[in-house]
Amino acid sequence: MSMPESNKKKSLDAIRVYAPSRGSLALDSEALPYTRVAEPAPAAAPRRPKLVPLAPAKKRHTLLDTMREYKVLPKTAAVVCILAMAFALIFTLSGFNNISASQKELNKLSKQVSEMEKNVEKANVDLLFSLDLASAHEAARDAGMSYPGTGNSGN
Repeated sequence: MSMPESNKKKSLDAIRVYAPSRGSLALDSEALPYTRVAEPAPAAAPRRPKLVPLAPAKKRHTLLDTMREYKVLPKTAAVVCILAMAFALIFTLSGFNNISASQKELNKLSKQVSEMEKNVEKANVDLLFSLDLASAHEAARDAGMSYPGTGNSGN
């Protein structure tokens, strides 16, 4: 009885039952027909390490080559963009700060101007109701007052 060609090519994995241990290998040809048990491989002689020729001297890498190798350009571009955005934000905030300081100063001056206008209006009202010198002389003569003469001095 000859063994079919397909069964001759089976490996050890094909004849293992459940667990890959030595006890689980089917050693009996009657238990598994048309199978072969693999023979252990002979121990190989220790190998000598191969001698590898020295690599040719490396050429010096330029900064651009190093940047390409480590992909620095995208990282640098990202950092530059973040810094530009931060600078724009700081510039905008400082502009708003200057505007608010100017607005505060303008409000302070506007308040002083309105206060001075009130003082001028009050002075105009006082002037309007004050008596002039001519009307004061007439009121004194009508009341019988006169200028003191030479004999009326209080010596």
